[in-house]
Amino acid sequence: MAQLFSLGVAPHFMKMRYILLGLLVVATAVFARAVRLWDNTKPPALPLPAAYQLAVTALGQATNQFHCVSAGVTTDPGPGWDFTFYSTNAAAIPRCFCVEFDGTVVEEDLSKPQ
Repeated sequence: MAQLFSLGVAPHFMKMRYILLGLLVVATAVFARAVRLWDNTKPPALPLPAAYQLAVTALGQATNQFHCVSAGVTTDPGPGWDFTFYSTNAAAIPRCFCVEFDGTVVEEDLSKPQ
């Protein structure tokens, strides 16, 4: 280790590491400001209670076995509400539904790898 340091390799590596880390931070900040998922100043076109009712209807008879753990506005696959349900009985694969603002319900298949 002392030999590399005496050759000037370690200080060069340290400077390069800080430069790359700084560039990564700047790129992340620029990208985060450029990506706007949803304009929070506009209310969603479909109210949350109506979207939740559509998601529960799509869940069907499994409503006794699942409970909603999260809900939020999403833009993927389309602008709408994203609901995640988990089993009340055992650790199972969650069921996720996207209720688009036009009322279309899309269930995400989480059993397939992305």
